[in-house]
Amino acid sequence: MLDPAHPVWRHPIAFDTAPVSSDQGLPIGNGLIGASLWGRHPCVCLSLDRSDLWDMRPIPEYESPNYRWDYVAAAHHAAEHDKLKTLLEAPYDRAGPTRLSAGRLELTFAAPAVQWRLERATGLARVDFADGAVLQALIPANGGLGRLTVNGQAPMARLIPPPFGGPPQGLPPPSGFNLSQHNAWDLGYPPPQTLSEDGLEGFLQQGFGGFAFAAVLAQETRGRIWSGAWAVETGASADPDLLQETAEAARSALARDFDKDASALADWWADYWSRGRVSLPEALVEQTYYAGMSQFGAAARRGRPPVALQGVWTSDCGRLPPWKGDYHHDLNTQMTYWPAYVGDQLEGGLGFLDWLWATREACKAWTLRFFGVEGLNAPMTADIANRQIGGWRQYTHSVSTSAWLAHHFHLHWRYSLDHQFLAERAYPYLSAVCQFVQAITETRDEQGFRTVALSSSPEVGDNQPQAWFTTWSNYDLTLFRWVLGAAADMALALSLPDQADHWRQILAELPSVSLSDNHALLIAPGLAYPGHHRHFSHAVGVHPLGLFDGLDGSQADRRIAMGTFEEIKAASGDFWMGYSHAWAAAIAARAGDGETARQSLLDYGAAFVFPNGFHANGDWQGLGYGKAPFGAFTIEGAMGACDAIQTMLLQSAPGRLRLFPALPEAWTDLSFDALRADGAVLVSAVIDAGRLTRVALRPHASGKVQVAFGDRAPALELQLAAGTFVELTADELSRLETAPHQTH
Repeated sequence: MLDPAHPVWRHPIAFDTAPVSSDQGLPIGNGLIGASLWGRHPCVCLSLDRSDLWDMRPIPEYESPNYRWDYVAAAHHAAEHDKLKTLLEAPYDRAGPTRLSAGRLELTFAAPAVQWRLERATGLARVDFADGAVLQALIPANGGLGRLTVNGQAPMARLIPPPFGGPPQGLPPPSGFNLSQHNAWDLGYPPPQTLSEDGLEGFLQQGFGGFAFAAVLAQETRGRIWSGAWAVETGASADPDLLQETAEAARSALARDFDKDASALADWWADYWSRGRVSLPEALVEQTYYAGMSQFGAAARRGRPPVALQGVWTSDCGRLPPWKGDYHHDLNTQMTYWPAYVGDQLEGGLGFLDWLWATREACKAWTLRFFGVEGLNAPMTADIANRQIGGWRQYTHSVSTSAWLAHHFHLHWRYSLDHQFLAERAYPYLSAVCQFVQAITETRDEQGFRTVALSSSPEVGDNQPQAWFTTWSNYDLTLFRWVLGAAADMALALSLPDQADHWRQILAELPSVSLSDNHALLIAPGLAYPGHHRHFSHAVGVHPLGLFDGLDGSQADRRIAMGTFEEIKAASGDFWMGYSHAWAAAIAARAGDGETARQSLLDYGAAFVFPNGFHANGDWQGLGYGKAPFGAFTIEGAMGACDAIQTMLLQSAPGRLRLFPALPEAWTDLSFDALRADGAVLVSAVIDAGRLTRVALRPHASGKVQVAFGDRAPALELQLAAGTFVELTADELSRLETAPHQTH
């Protein structure tokens, strides 16, 4: 059982009125399936999802002879922009490929619901009714099953398939702003086959090609206890056996003891929350942290598909999900997994890395097919097989997508120091990316530096012709420079000096990043950051890559970090999304500015979050925080906010550890326990009444580390031994607190 003093107990989701949509409901999940509980009187609705439900129809344009990088570059230079829109963007305007909803359970009760609650500490959802009835819902830690129980008058329950076969009678018009151009029935699927037996209700839905899925609800009533269990299974065809197998899975789940399932689930969450504990003096910021990390725990699991745009809570409103519910690799998947490392949730992060590894050969084949060179790049918008599905041409076909994805392999290596992972996964992936970088930059510019035919910076310029640059964007250039340097470091760690020298030689043939007169990173030479823009693609070198470290870098690097931060701080933010505020908070923390980081997080929590903790993208209530007042749920903003909070509390790099680098002045009582630092060190620290009172280290690997506090110079150098426990003495804590402040 989780420690009752754990801060997560302070932050359940609790409503007195019914959530109005699936995007605002009580979210439960296990990485494979998910459900959101919301209300439409007299019903409690459970919107169902399974993370491998995908329409995988092919895209003919991407098999055409003109689907080549050299053709695209030539057509762009010839101003044949309509041809490129037809070739590269039009496929995304069609209904499929896309993520799919799994349907909905509707439970009709005699009395109205009066309280809704999800205990983030245990994963158990509960709804109380005016007549004393109580509904509880959970999804066990493993499998494609969900459980329900009602103590009180039994509800009338029905399982409703998604409206793929056509709009059903009485379906209300789609509501909300989810950016989808299509209704579910635009996919052209046949109506589902249905199952109705005593205690069983289900359907079998044929999707595109041979794909099919089945969902079944099993239910029974014993005295005043009504029990329900649902199962969702996938298959290669609409074979009736799939429906029967799913029914049997639901029956088996129904036979299990609900309380035992609830206890086992609570144990899973207790283990999860034992890592990365954070206690903050500001309730909204602390709640933001636990909202995001609970979503991460419910959606990111090893052995399950990676987290797509809506995690395991695909929109249930009769339409296809926002942005097709796909994998966006221009920040969304990357940001979703940022808190896995400092938060010591490496196992959840491996679900993403396993998928990137499993799909690398398909990405290599796409790289050769489209770019015409060997090596590894990846589509920027992708389906569950990591195949290109299109969209704005400048970013979906970016040259640097795989370089940013490679950062997660590097992070896992640095935070675990798993040598086998380095040798068998991380370095092979990065070296394949670097092979592509070398090949795609063979052309030289007038100064003799390597260059590319077209460069871009998500999502500056949207999909207008000027969004492609004929000179380097800092986004592409920074990622190429980072991945070559990281691969060289990995090669040295593997005793491969010749390969390290090779990657460093390629790195030396790239130009330096472009800067403004104030040392801020530009979008591209001559183009400053537009202060309203939502995506800080130009600033990836500050965060998350840490190439330009505002606290521990060289004087030149600190000036770049500070100049870039000051420019973002001064931005209007008119069209920032919620994730923009989260990313801005992390960049502020990299600059050591805790006040600005705090304010960015408060703005995020006040205007860009639904009551259940989901990231709404826009200022959905129209509170005046931006000019994009829509609420389209995507999951990455919540994880970006968690990462920003972690970055305020702990920053590290090889041989360096900085405690509380960016605290607001008012934060005088706070702590963290078992956060993970570079070098595989678990770190715990306490500030009490403004004083650093405790620092403890649990290294999983041996090595030296310099320790600093706040923005002060490093004051300690410790020799750590794997498997030991080190707690700093009062004298050592005093030395950290009294070290001189660094200057920027």
